Amino acid sequence: MDFQQIYQDWATPISIGYILIGVGVLRIALKFLTKRVVKAIVSGVKNAQRKQNDDEMVAQQRLTQRTKTIASVLDNIATWTITITALVMILSELGVDVGALIAVSTILGAAIGFGAQSLVKDILAGIFIVFEDQYGVGDWVDVGDVDGEVEKVGLRITELRDLHGTLWFVRNGEIIRVGNSSQEWAKAVLDLEFAYDNDVDEVQQIIKTVGAQMGKSAAWKKDIVGDLDILGMQRLSGEQFVLRLSVKTLPGRQWAVSRELRKQLKDAFDKAGVNLLQASKINLAK
Repeated sequence: MDFQQIYQDWATPISIGYILIGVGVLRIALKFLTKRVVKAIVSGVKNAQRKQNDDEMVAQQRLTQRTKTIASVLDNIATWTITITALVMILSELGVDVGALIAVSTILGAAIGFGAQSLVKDILAGIFIVFEDQYGVGDWVDVGDVDGEVEKVGLRITELRDLHGTLWFVRNGEIIRVGNSSQEWAKAVLDLEFAYDNDVDEVQQIIKTVGAQMGKSAAWKKDIVGDLDILGMQRLSGEQFVLRLSVKTLPGRQWAVSRELRKQLKDAFDKAGVNLLQASKINLAK
């Protein structure tokens, strides 16, 4: 049996077989490498948005979602790259003019890309959102026309649930700027309006006392990460003066701390006979 003759007769199928085997091995290797890269990215990137008092299930949901999205992006890139390369090599083995085919494919791809440029824009924006960890599941964000809690981050669409329960589907490519209220830390800021005849020093002392007590209480000390700070007098007129104060809190807890602080201050002012000119402004959007 002439093996050389057999090899020459079956050279093309054998070469295609080698290509397919090589593609399979390379695909498995890249899939393994992708998992390692994703693991390194997730563990290496500073997860600034993670809350210290997050519900464990929500934190795990966000980490899992982000990992799967990154893995999906890298996996798709590897799959398409290998598939196209293998297809070109196989066509070359079959005697097809690959150069002409590539030229036609380039023109066709450019035409499709031009028609689907908004889709490409959305996907690219989604990739950067995920890789840069701009926000994740469970965060409260403002993306311009809509603000709400993030329920899902996809490559093309971000899903937000607003205060009224409406689920918004926002295209990633349309997001120009993002305000994340759940990143690292937040501040509860209150403007309190007092009648002009109140003693400023007495009022400030009451505020400091209430802030210190609240910061040490078992119910709120885990949410408050800094001392209450009286920023000073914001406005003064013949009828009133306005004091601004702030408290540093865990991300996402500033609204709950603000509400409780108002309540405790109101009780303390009532006991001390301090008169508020009118109720402090409350942000009902949170």
